[in-house]
Amino acid sequence: MEPTSTSRIVAAQRSDSPGPGILHPLSARPQRRRRSSSSGAAPHWHTGLSANGPGDARAAERFLRSTTLAPATGPALLHAARVLLHTGNPHRAAAWCAKLHPHVPTPAWATAFRALRAEALLQLGEVSAAADEAARAVDTAGPRPGTLRLWPTAVRVEAVIVLGRYEEAAGHLEGPAPAPRWPAAPWFRARGRLHLAAHRYQDALDTFRTTGRLALLHGNGRLPHLPWRSDAAETLLRLGRTGQARAVLSEELALPGLGPRHRAVALRLLAVTDEPARRPHTLGSAIDELRRCKDRVELARSMADLSHALDLLGDCSSRVFLRRATDLAADCGLSSAALETAYPSTPGRTAALTSPQPRPGHAFREPASEAAPRHHTVGSAR
Repeated sequence: MEPTSTSRIVAAQRSDSPGPGILHPLSARPQRRRRSSSSGAAPHWHTGLSANGPGDARAAERFLRSTTLAPATGPALLHAARVLLHTGNPHRAAAWCAKLHPHVPTPAWATAFRALRAEALLQLGEVSAAADEAARAVDTAGPRPGTLRLWPTAVRVEAVIVLGRYEEAAGHLEGPAPAPRWPAAPWFRARGRLHLAAHRYQDALDTFRTTGRLALLHGNGRLPHLPWRSDAAETLLRLGRTGQARAVLSEELALPGLGPRHRAVALRLLAVTDEPARRPHTLGSAIDELRRCKDRVELARSMADLSHALDLLGDCSSRVFLRRATDLAADCGLSSAALETAYPSTPGRTAALTSPQPRPGHAFREPASEAAPRHHTVGSAR
């Protein structure tokens, strides 16, 4: 029987056999985390506020409209903007962060609002703009090393990975790794995403373990959500450990209050573990969630996977979804590798969705760009 709890899927394993999995059991017990003070605490990616205050998008919007920016209200305002992003309103989160960051009292808080805006732009598919905004956030933080720089650095790395600029991403992560503490969690996840993009799967899995431990120790029941389970599951799929990947994804999807974007990513990967006849249904559900949260990068990936799933079933509509995926990817400026599927390769797989394995000594080589037709619009998956 496959392990189904995070506390059991912890240790490094190279097969689908039952037993330890992704994290060590000691990490499965969440520790209480002291709520940060209002004005004295330095900001970082996680304010320490609970997920149910402001609570939902309407309440968050009301709070942002009615609250005056001051040192004591900074954490709550940042959290409210984060709630908008988590609930599928990246355009509103980006707008509020752009409005607030010029008026914050310290460079540290300006960095935090810029970093969150970069996250929102990335979700909207404005990938180059997200990378630029994250770079400005790093500059605003100043030259001194500190945990605050780790958050915008992670967003910047994620953006340039999506753009296929692996050497640049590696450069942003150069230097000693930070201490494995909660403010560094986005940095570790970004490093894992770079390992995954470079096909260094065991390194990626080891790094996602670190991210998962931090999330379980400090992030229980709070925003923001770190999708380390989906990251680990994608890596397990690349390693051929499908059963373990499905168990981890089932855990992710069972989490209460999972936002539409994270749910969609988990569903897209879960479809890889489905029987072929069920895959289009699962991917259709992922696409519905992505339309809700307006994530164009993930929408392109899900449509590419839907094309592949339909192609395996002999459905000629697969070509339509392939064109929609490549059109959307081109609009977002994505590299061809950004649409690389987690499905096992099959004869006849459309060349537009493949990318070369990195050569020895060129682990972060930027893949060649591919032309994509741009005269189609992305329609419904149904």
